[in-house]
Amino acid sequence: MEWIFRWLRSYLTCRLKGGDMERFFNLCRYQGIECWDMSLNEGVCRCCMYLDDFWKIRPFVRKTRVRVRIEKRRGLAFFMAFLRHRKGLWIGMAGCIGMLCFLSAHIWKLEFYGNSYYTDERLTKYLETAEGVGFGIWKSKVDGPLLEENLRLTFPDISWVSVRMEGTSLLVSLEEMVKYDASEQEQTLPRYICASQDGEIVSMVTRSGVPKVTIGNTIRKGELLIDGVMEILDDSLTVAESIPVGADGDIWAKVTENYSKTYPAGLESRNYGRASWKFTFSIGSRSVSFGKNPYEGSETVYDHITRVYDRWPGIHIQTDAFRPYTNVSSWEMISEIKEEAETDLSDIIHEFEEKGVQILENNVKILVYEDRVEAVGNFVLIKPVGEGTDIPPEDTQIHGIGETDEYNGNDD
Repeated sequence: MEWIFRWLRSYLTCRLKGGDMERFFNLCRYQGIECWDMSLNEGVCRCCMYLDDFWKIRPFVRKTRVRVRIEKRRGLAFFMAFLRHRKGLWIGMAGCIGMLCFLSAHIWKLEFYGNSYYTDERLTKYLETAEGVGFGIWKSKVDGPLLEENLRLTFPDISWVSVRMEGTSLLVSLEEMVKYDASEQEQTLPRYICASQDGEIVSMVTRSGVPKVTIGNTIRKGELLIDGVMEILDDSLTVAESIPVGADGDIWAKVTENYSKTYPAGLESRNYGRASWKFTFSIGSRSVSFGKNPYEGSETVYDHITRVYDRWPGIHIQTDAFRPYTNVSSWEMISEIKEEAETDLSDIIHEFEEKGVQILENNVKILVYEDRVEAVGNFVLIKPVGEGTDIPPEDTQIHGIGETDEYNGNDD
């Protein structure tokens, strides 16, 4: 804030040299002239002072014989003097402001919200042809209340519409009538909702149907959770009528899902063992050998390296090296595979989060071996477990919650 006030008041950066500078600054202080950012280097002093104070230091300069030189000018007064001689800049600024005002007085964008049956193209075409509201129209020519009324009269399926302007955009928000067919809704609802996997129920909301379990119950896969058939009992507590109402609800349970994935490592390098040698001396057509191939006929894999030396005419020396080896994976490949396993695990966790599944425990560990990497463990999740079906499950003999001691788990 202090810098802003100084800029508005305007100030100078001065260079002072020679004379009695100490007396000069004492006189400035006595007269209330403010100086700041003072520095002294090799007999040269630099400081800043306000423009109106600069005209007051002439008597002090003559008395102390200090030579003052202006190095920089800053502030509003100097900026206005700069603009006074720049007519083209003023004309450009005025032109920009005028163009901005002209463009902001028009509509350049049409936006529709809440429409599903009527497309944006259809509504845009209606506004342009019937109402004369299109791109580039003056804002003053748009009558919002009249436009809302005409939209409701032209499109009978629109129950509510609002037209407003924000900036250079015309926003049309509307609601369409939804035709509800109760018979069709009942046909789309499944008759039963069963458990898709084992778990423990932590949340349950029943919108239609008869719930068969409560919060805290342990469920098995395929067990009936919500019955979509309501039974009407007569005075003798026997079933007089069964009315299909359809099962609808949200059931969340704590489940455990196992995770196992193996990443085999390819053969990357060879681990060589001790080599066996065979030497063959040949003179003319006769030859004699020392050593043999110990791996011939066995399952051991090896490299056979042969070299022949011809140093004298008719005399040949041949060496055969048999080097066994085993294929091993390099640690660089193992580290890359481990990073791949960690990336896949992060993708699984991100997929759970996108589906709204809550992760209570992550017990997956990444194990590194010489020839593979394994990701093994399980997740403890809270996820929806209800799935609709029209086929009654096998064990659906429960007709109410808390009606029998057997259902509540009481053995008394």
